[in-house]
Amino acid sequence: MRKFVCSMTYETHPEVTEADRKWLRAELVGRRWLEHVEGKKLPSNAVFMVRSAGDEETTDDVHEACTRELRAAAQAVRKSGRALTVTRAWIHVSGGGTYGPVAGDVASPEG
Repeated sequence: MRKFVCSMTYETHPEVTEADRKWLRAELVGRRWLEHVEGKKLPSNAVFMVRSAGDEETTDDVHEACTRELRAAAQAVRKSGRALTVTRAWIHVSGGGTYGPVAGDVASPEG
């Protein structure tokens, strides 16, 4: 087994309520996606996970698995009677290296 770091950000339609966006995030967290890194909460439209894959699987296979989970989570929210439209999403699959929040103040020129 190999491990991949996967991050996902997504946007919902502007008319989606905050409660429905939270419902989607809860669905993703229930599917093992994490909303915290090193104790710090990620932005409300971002999650990540470290995912295992078989030796024969590529980053494309892992990307598709992440896509299926997002679709299933959105479908579960809609099945509950909530109005949810995910307008776009970005998934990044990394096969190695480090990950984590940027240290310091990103807005400051000094960092």
